[in-house]
Amino acid sequence: MKRPKKASNTEVTVELLKARVEYSIKLGYSKQKWVEFCEHFLAQGYHLSLYEARRTVSKYITVSRGRQRFKVRFSNHKPIEHREKAGDCDFFVGRTNLKVTTTRDAIRATEEYFKREIAPLKKADEYDIAL
Repeated sequence: MKRPKKASNTEVTVELLKARVEYSIKLGYSKQKWVEFCEHFLAQGYHLSLYEARRTVSKYITVSRGRQRFKVRFSNHKPIEHREKAGDCDFFVGRTNLKVTTTRDAIRATEEYFKREIAPLKKADEYDIAL
């Protein structure tokens, strides 16, 4: 069983997620939380890309719709404090130097970001245009 190559700004697809889950299950693990996060946003039509840190198991998932982007980091270790304070991602899932966050928190934060950044389109009768 060959280990998957680490992703480097790779588009997240259903096929990629399926392969990662199958690999984990063959090793005796369950589906990872970052996969569940990706499935949630793929199902809603967002574009996702995945970057995997070279020396750790951290996963950076960038969720985008149009020009708006939100980066979520999944990690099993505390981030380096100065990087955390500098904001190397928009949301961190795991145990940080400041708090503990979950996948559910990341979904909520990502959804809130896109609600703020992408205003719904107005209906035609909401515009002040005289015809």
